[in-house]
Amino acid sequence: MLNDFQISVKSGPNHRTKGQLRSLQPALFQFFVDVAAVFLAVLIAHIGIGLFSSAPTTFLFNPTLHAQELAVVLLIVPSMKAMVGLYPGYGMSPVERLRRQFMILIGTVVGVTVVDLEFNEAIWFSNGLLLSLLVLAVLIWISDALGRAILMRLRLWGRPCVIVGTGKAGIDIVRRLGQNEHLGYNPVLFIDENPNLWGTTVEGLPVVAPTVGTSTDERLVRYASVGILAVPRDQPERLNEMIGNLPFSTILVVPEWTGVQTVNTRIRDLSGMFSLEVRRPLGASVTPLVKRLFDIVTSALLLVLVTPLLLLIAIGIKLDSKGPLLFRQARWAGGSRSFPALKFRTMHADAELRLKELLATDPVLRREYEMYHKLTHDPRVTRFGRILRRLSFDELPQLWNVLIGDMSLIGPRPYMPHELIKYPHQQEVLARVRPGITGLWQVSGRHRTTFERRIELDVYYVENYSIWLDLHVLMRTVWIVVKADGA
Repeated sequence: MLNDFQISVKSGPNHRTKGQLRSLQPALFQFFVDVAAVFLAVLIAHIGIGLFSSAPTTFLFNPTLHAQELAVVLLIVPSMKAMVGLYPGYGMSPVERLRRQFMILIGTVVGVTVVDLEFNEAIWFSNGLLLSLLVLAVLIWISDALGRAILMRLRLWGRPCVIVGTGKAGIDIVRRLGQNEHLGYNPVLFIDENPNLWGTTVEGLPVVAPTVGTSTDERLVRYASVGILAVPRDQPERLNEMIGNLPFSTILVVPEWTGVQTVNTRIRDLSGMFSLEVRRPLGASVTPLVKRLFDIVTSALLLVLVTPLLLLIAIGIKLDSKGPLLFRQARWAGGSRSFPALKFRTMHADAELRLKELLATDPVLRREYEMYHKLTHDPRVTRFGRILRRLSFDELPQLWNVLIGDMSLIGPRPYMPHELIKYPHQQEVLARVRPGITGLWQVSGRHRTTFERRIELDVYYVENYSIWLDLHVLMRTVWIVVKADGA
């Protein structure tokens, strides 16, 4: 079966013209989805005012002039998103996308409020229409995610790209792009200098020679605007030559470096010298203090709010099975230190004995446990425990661990003391922060990730820490809880 690139080469100019028009569709679609979100936010606020206000007002299909004016003013939000590259935003990480949208929303809230109070006689404020700013703050995230999800479903999301190099780095790029469709880079073929690979396929993609000036190359340039160059570790001196030989309008250079921060790294020009500025927020004195203050305030507030839920869960556990209400387990806290992590009991009292017998008699489940350190269908879990785990309610007692300083709301997984013995380097990195109730691995597949992948994600979190990464994890956690997609 021909892939998109091969079809493009065979179809000629007509297909290329359609492809160029097609490339504009995602940005236009995202823009109009956000415009709809703006008008919907104002309409919801206007309807709410009409329902809860004793004064007569008109709404629904005849919104007031003030609401119309505010809706027009709020169109600055999608306009600003277009200016900062969020339409379509290919190649942008979720954390960077969140940061840009958040800054636009904060600027809009402040700007519209000042304009209303200073130049509009506070009409929007007195009418309650500024409530639409809060509604928009929610809807704009939903419209952004919904718009991209629809485009992905319709296969209209992404830019065709060419991977230069079929080595380990090139193959890793293709696999990672396949696992992260939201980035919007769709590999269509490889270019490689090895003649033995020409005409073959690697990772399901055709491999072609790095020829220049052929008709195939000309059509390639018009169709695939992105080239991703996997720089060989042993040939860094050829980088300028390899970039110069690529005809694409956008080229991404991926060196074979490992362990380098990405989220807090910026390119800097030092008088013509290429340099990377690596920021380490956890090394700053203020960042850990802000994070700890957030943990204390939020955990205390949540403990008060969920007290009725905690009592209901306690009753459910006691009615479902015999045993203690809480489960305490020693978790690693850095070095030789540990702390008792609290959870609602979700397993039978003789859980460890059941596990030992099960692993001794079932080699398939033993392999699963060795790989994931947990079982998909765990016979140790009680009926009520399955519900708690699915809703992630079993971890609510850990809010107390957060409040007293054992844990953080967001951080690496709280590992058992023996789990990291084989990973001394990772252990050193993870010891820099408190373990968290939720974290990057919990929102990245959770029970579907291997133990090594969990450690990799936790190390990534620590080395790339930022307040925006915490906010991204927090928002993803809320979505997972709403979907009831827990462990």
